[in-house]
Amino acid sequence: MITLLPQCSAQEASYLQQAETLCREALEPFLLEDEQKEYFRRSVFDSFKQVGLTALLIPKVWGGLEQSPTLYYRLLTLLARYSASFSITVGVHQMIQAAILQFGSDSQKQMFLKPLATGNALGAFSLSESGSGSDASALKTTATLTPEGYRLNGTKLWCSNGSDADLFLVMARTGEAGPKGISAFIVLKNTPGFSIGKKEKKLGLKTSSLTELIFDQCLIPTTQLLGREGEGFKVALSQLDAGRIGIAATALGLAQEALERVWSAGCKEQFAFPVGLRSEWAAHYASLQAAYSLLLVAARERELGNPITTIASQCKLVISDLAMRMTSDAVETAGYAGIQPSFGLERLMRDAKALQIVEGTNQIQKLVLSRELEKQVQV
Repeated sequence: MITLLPQCSAQEASYLQQAETLCREALEPFLLEDEQKEYFRRSVFDSFKQVGLTALLIPKVWGGLEQSPTLYYRLLTLLARYSASFSITVGVHQMIQAAILQFGSDSQKQMFLKPLATGNALGAFSLSESGSGSDASALKTTATLTPEGYRLNGTKLWCSNGSDADLFLVMARTGEAGPKGISAFIVLKNTPGFSIGKKEKKLGLKTSSLTELIFDQCLIPTTQLLGREGEGFKVALSQLDAGRIGIAATALGLAQEALERVWSAGCKEQFAFPVGLRSEWAAHYASLQAAYSLLLVAARERELGNPITTIASQCKLVISDLAMRMTSDAVETAGYAGIQPSFGLERLMRDAKALQIVEGTNQIQKLVLSRELEKQVQV
């Protein structure tokens, strides 16, 4: 396996070795079949929960392993080498846990965080709607307070893990237009008035479900309001930056896997691998190391509790773009083999394209960074 520096500690290596063993035994044998059927294999998730890898960042008191963001992002990179879809599933699951950990009451943590951390429940995150893609604060799903609780009405779109989750973090409008009128709710799968709508067909990440959520007079107890009324957008934003670093970690795994597959196959003379291509892939290796270094800086900033909006956008933009270049070049380098599903490169390329779009398109990341430049550089 290609090594990127710096390497992890012995304890981190032990966790990652467990994860790799599970990927080889529980995930890899079914990759092609599950990709073709667009099927999420819950047994893989269950195998990870048995060793605590579904909640690396959560304190032990709530059922987690209380490990560092650096180890967590390294885990997502490793998972992506086998399945970017599964890396996304774990990443979204972690976002819900982190939101409840930060904003939830002790009773909410006991009731909802513990099942998520132990892997007995799978989480999903729902912010986007048809008219609120890039402008997420423009959502229209409503939550009206009644004597019985909140009545949710509306339709959410593009909910990752939607078909498979047991618990959903849903943003809905409780007040005025704009961010201050949004609140966050914990919604359980079998709540009356809540149903899963259309499952999206998509280019990549095929075994990670993306669905509509439909609310029709769905009654949510007031005890399932996360944080205070009007804090929903704050709850969402608190996780999006960390999620973007997670997307970067997943993209890094795709790029690393593309490099290893191409280099190994080329050196074994499975296809033409002239000197010019060797040089090109050597340059990709250097770029991959630089991307990994940026990811580790972002993980460290998160660990220190520093603001991460800017570096999260940098990571997401730079590393997902690199993954797209490297996976595309890999398909072209491999020739006809590159477009065969059995060889695996075309899946890496499709998944890389999806990563340029999810968690805020890369055009949005450029906008975020341009605003930061305006602050820093006074003309």
